[in-house]
Amino acid sequence: MQFLNFTIIKLSIFLILGIIAGFSIDLPSIPLFIFLGSSFLIFCLSFFRARKKLFDDAFFGICTWSLIFSLGFATAHLHQPKNQPQHYINFHTAEADIMQIRVIEALKSNLYSQPYIAEAERIFSDKNSTPIKGKILLNISKDSISGNIKPGMKLLVPNKPTNIAEPLNPYRFNYRKFMQKQRVEKQLQLRKTEIRILPNKENTLFTHISNFREQLIQNLSEAKFNKDELAIMQALLLGQRQDISKEIYDEYAAAGAIHILAVSGLHVGIILLILNWLFTPLNYLKNGLILKTFILISLMWSFAMLAGLSPSVVRAVTMFSFIAIGMQMRRKTSVLNSLFISLFILLLVNPYFIFQVGFQLSYLAVFAIVTIQPKLFKLWQPKFKITKYFWGLFTVSIVAQIGVLPLSLFYFHQFPGLFFLSNLVVLPVLGLILGLGILVILLALLKILPDILAETYGKLIGLMNQFIGWVAGKENFVFTDIHFNIWQNLSAYLLIFFFILLIYQKSFRNLVFFLCGILIFQSSMLYSKIQNSTLENIVFHKPRKTMIGIDEPKQFTLYHNLEDKLQDEIRLKDYKTGRNINKIEEKIIPDILNTSKASILIVDSSAVYKLNHFNPDVVLLRNSPKINLERLIRGLNPKIIVADGSNYHSYVSRWAETAKKQKTRFHHTGKNGAFRISTEP
Repeated sequence: MQFLNFTIIKLSIFLILGIIAGFSIDLPSIPLFIFLGSSFLIFCLSFFRARKKLFDDAFFGICTWSLIFSLGFATAHLHQPKNQPQHYINFHTAEADIMQIRVIEALKSNLYSQPYIAEAERIFSDKNSTPIKGKILLNISKDSISGNIKPGMKLLVPNKPTNIAEPLNPYRFNYRKFMQKQRVEKQLQLRKTEIRILPNKENTLFTHISNFREQLIQNLSEAKFNKDELAIMQALLLGQRQDISKEIYDEYAAAGAIHILAVSGLHVGIILLILNWLFTPLNYLKNGLILKTFILISLMWSFAMLAGLSPSVVRAVTMFSFIAIGMQMRRKTSVLNSLFISLFILLLVNPYFIFQVGFQLSYLAVFAIVTIQPKLFKLWQPKFKITKYFWGLFTVSIVAQIGVLPLSLFYFHQFPGLFFLSNLVVLPVLGLILGLGILVILLALLKILPDILAETYGKLIGLMNQFIGWVAGKENFVFTDIHFNIWQNLSAYLLIFFFILLIYQKSFRNLVFFLCGILIFQSSMLYSKIQNSTLENIVFHKPRKTMIGIDEPKQFTLYHNLEDKLQDEIRLKDYKTGRNINKIEEKIIPDILNTSKASILIVDSSAVYKLNHFNPDVVLLRNSPKINLERLIRGLNPKIIVADGSNYHSYVSRWAETAKKQKTRFHHTGKNGAFRISTEP
């Protein structure tokens, strides 16, 4: 396959491998940089040696790939907070009780707090102040917030960062790991009374952009847009999704159109196509291509600033800036090279991009479109332009979905069966919405937006929302709770890669590769089935309720006292998907459970537990029973005491002390997470 011979693609692959190794392997800094320096010297020697040779030098190639791998490793090493001496997690001074932070971004609020991303700047003690750095999550209680904290403000807060909480039940979304991949290591849980706002607000570029965007939103809110229309406008044009209702968001997800709600590669790509068409006359001027490229890149970065220069927007505009250069060179290979040049540069600047879902989806979708779509489009050549146009949209939609499908199944565990229908309608309309939306924003900023234009634009967004809602209503075509693990994901992409090899070069070797890819993917499916066939019994954590799951050979039995329907219980839904469970049987919570792994005595508020000749492996305390735990331990001698989320915290604290004195293991699901009976005793 010809495009695999391009140097930049090979360099990008080895850089990615180095970055993954750098995040996975912890090495001391000095040996690492000695190795990097040695790799650079050997590379230089091999370079001058290769120049004197007539034929390709394998030694030079090995030195080059080794250097790039080392560079990726070192880049990942340097960007990790634990390897940055000035990062706040590396300061453990007890005297420093005040921290100065600068608010960077306001996140979507939840039921209890308003979260912000802030940058730590200084810590203060009685004697001096020390400059620090690093992002931190600031959570301000909703019952105390006054709403006057905005990006750019500097705050004095107590220096008491804590770890971001991890999920207490298996297979739940791990917010702590997610934030760490955004380089946010700790959090501050504060009330408004603990915060002092400093008068010297920092006027950075990001602050001006944030203020400008808020002014735009204020002007738009004065026009004749309803709440849902304004929320979609903010998402599409300004990169702000905080005001989108859960109902609208779920409908877009079910219809396979969730990607249009985040300003990313799709939006920037559509804007690039619109601008490229608008400035087509420049192609006929002397040096017109150079001028056109400069204008395209300038306008795309202007849109990025309008959308708030969020990481996803910066990634997309960087990628399409290089693609714009490749497009003007009028060579498909240039577009592919441009894609990997942007990938290489972005990962050097911020290797954490490699963990971000948007980054992965954008590049995989564009790679699939560039490599597979031309081949698929040639399978049928329509005679009419309108048919050809929609055939092109259909092939782009299908190929983009192929590129992101394994990753979507791995992260979101669902597949919208009518995605092609959504994209056939939404993609053409999205181009109109983006183009017209920029005009609406400019007129709203100047406060000369005509009511008829605002009303027309709002109706257009409303029609799109109605169509998305209609597609999402076809529930039989929305496949959810699909189990798909990391090995299935990787093997699926390996199979897609071998397929691309085969369609570009039909040879016996590539056919063998493709068949091996099928075999590897089937093996991953079999491995997943075997892995999940291991029986597991679990006590979930749920506040004020009890949930006990007993895994049996042909079904999963849940003993519970839930008031809502099982399909509404998100803890069970995630567990069911993660374990690939198909059938769940509901039962009332008994007093005794005997499983193949352990015998369980369940003590509830009735506090009845005296049984003759019965020594359970596990005693589960639920609904705050008034018992003498010391007497229970002496009488039953269990291996472990488990308290679930239905107990009062004061009771749990007293039980934990008693168990410690009796030298008996104690597990509280509210602190230690769900108790997996099959592995813990």
